[in-house]
Amino acid sequence: MKNIWILLFLFMSTGVAAQSDAIREMPLDSLFSFLENEINEINTSHRFDETYEAAWFALNKAKQEGDPEDIAQAHNLIASFHYFSVKSNNPDSSYFHDKKTLEYLLRTDNMEKIARAYDRVGKDLVSMGRFLQAEENLFEVVRIYEELEMPMDVGGAYASLNYLFRESQDYEQALLYGEKSLELIEANHTDENELIQPLLGLIHTYPKVGQAELGLEKAQQVVDIINRRYDGADNVHMANVRAWRGKVYVELEDYENALEDFLYSWSVIKTIVENEEEADGWKGDIGNVYRLQGKYQQAIPYIRASLAHHQERGIKNWQILEDKQFWLADCYENLNEPDSALFYQNNARYAQTQRLTEELAAVKSELRIKYDSDQKEATISNQLAQIKQQNQVQRLSVGIGGLLILLLGSGFFSYRNNLKKNQQLQLLNEDLAVTNHQLDQRNAQNELLLKEIHHRVKNNLEIVSSLLELQLHQTSDVAAQSAMKESQSRVRSMGILHQKLFRGNNLMAIEMKEYFQNLTENLLDAFNASEKVEVDYQMEPIELDVDTALPIGLIVNEVMTNSLKYAFTKNGNGKIQLSLRPYDDHHLHLSIADDGVGKDETGMVKGTGFGTQLVSLLTRQLGGTMQEEIINGTRVSFLLKRAG
Repeated sequence: MKNIWILLFLFMSTGVAAQSDAIREMPLDSLFSFLENEINEINTSHRFDETYEAAWFALNKAKQEGDPEDIAQAHNLIASFHYFSVKSNNPDSSYFHDKKTLEYLLRTDNMEKIARAYDRVGKDLVSMGRFLQAEENLFEVVRIYEELEMPMDVGGAYASLNYLFRESQDYEQALLYGEKSLELIEANHTDENELIQPLLGLIHTYPKVGQAELGLEKAQQVVDIINRRYDGADNVHMANVRAWRGKVYVELEDYENALEDFLYSWSVIKTIVENEEEADGWKGDIGNVYRLQGKYQQAIPYIRASLAHHQERGIKNWQILEDKQFWLADCYENLNEPDSALFYQNNARYAQTQRLTEELAAVKSELRIKYDSDQKEATISNQLAQIKQQNQVQRLSVGIGGLLILLLGSGFFSYRNNLKKNQQLQLLNEDLAVTNHQLDQRNAQNELLLKEIHHRVKNNLEIVSSLLELQLHQTSDVAAQSAMKESQSRVRSMGILHQKLFRGNNLMAIEMKEYFQNLTENLLDAFNASEKVEVDYQMEPIELDVDTALPIGLIVNEVMTNSLKYAFTKNGNGKIQLSLRPYDDHHLHLSIADDGVGKDETGMVKGTGFGTQLVSLLTRQLGGTMQEEIINGTRVSFLLKRAG
């Protein structure tokens, strides 16, 4: 019956009125099937307006009938239209309708569809740079599919996590979930087409971890699968995957094969869109290959056409605009046209500043969302029993810690990416002496922006610390007070690091001995032990990058807190020795020793155990090991891998 309605519509394509009447007569299930077919073929049929109108008619009809699953499916079809249509390609509209799909499905008990809706919303959030919310949605997908015992779909959820971590530049996690996804789907698939999703994720991931050859291998595997699926015919899927393979060839500096792939993809897209100019967005990679081959005059028209395509359509992807304008600046510089080179260089710097500003705004927005949520939870927790209050404080500590780690990772990746671009422009600046003053101003603005990031992060940490202080004075539960004091100490240790970054001259590294001195002074003051406990720094000055310094600072904070709480119980006086030194080119040796009473002979764990778990987690994060010795006190030693 469904096929009859679809055929009826297709045969009645001679008149718009007849098409509209046929759609209005279809039952919903037939209309949904028809729309799925239309959306799958939308870029070759070019029936954009008719399909969009039919999808909205289906939504209104579903709302009249009132079944939440039907309403959800109608929203899902409209979201798919915006996602797949080369004419629309509107991510905001896709996200709106994907959210509506999830909203209506949550009124049902169809957990499989709910999981798919969470997956769509999660990936939309990734594309918008809202990584924390995306992570919550995508791990909910994993949880549901694991409960339903659906290993193939768990593999698909891992592929979505691979996408999340790629976009948030956590490539080690991206590789972990990408390979787990492929492993699960290879073990459970019934059709080789099901391998495409995890393979695509690894095509993008392997070059980012220095394994571009493996990325090329996976790309060729997908090309072969699509060739078999479509009997060698040209199609948009092959255009996409060959463009991705071309990017891997660029990483391998195989420019001839890269150019062949990019030219093929462009030629296929030109046959799909209504007007050839709509395919100009695919010219950018072609121009970049010509640039890399030193064919600057040949590269410029392709890059400019691609740039104009994005600008005319108001596509505010600052990374794309930044890259293409840097490419043009490089071409004009090599053609000895300094005015044009400077024009595009300045435009690229503007796009770069906009990208950094938006990334900072997204991080601040996620921090505000988390802060508001924690405030509501704190209000509720005051009305609960003491044990529930203690659990809430622990969850708050973990939440703040996770959020701050994400904040630091996002902010510093942006800085490193910015630094890389600045290095690429150094040669251009040498040949454009007359513009040096303007370029210095731009660099100062970027440095000021990064200092402002550190300053604001430090201020936000102080706000969090103040909130914990207020909460501490409002509870009489001793365990809760202790947990809050420890959370304050952790937050302050991170705040000290950011304070040093925005006040110092080096935005990428921390001098650890001075950092430890500030950190221990803060701890001694917090425990009223400044006159009782002496800290001996048995180390030379050593600078570490922030990705290494932050977890080491938190480890020292936890171990010294434990010593100050438990080691000096007899007379309150004692000595702590603190040492950090290079072990070899890739590892560090950290040691914290006290001359206190040593570990409790009963072996009972004191406190909540959260600090011990945190130290273990941070040690694993740095790829390290920990050793504890009880000889005339307690010595805790770590062998840690430098990050980066």
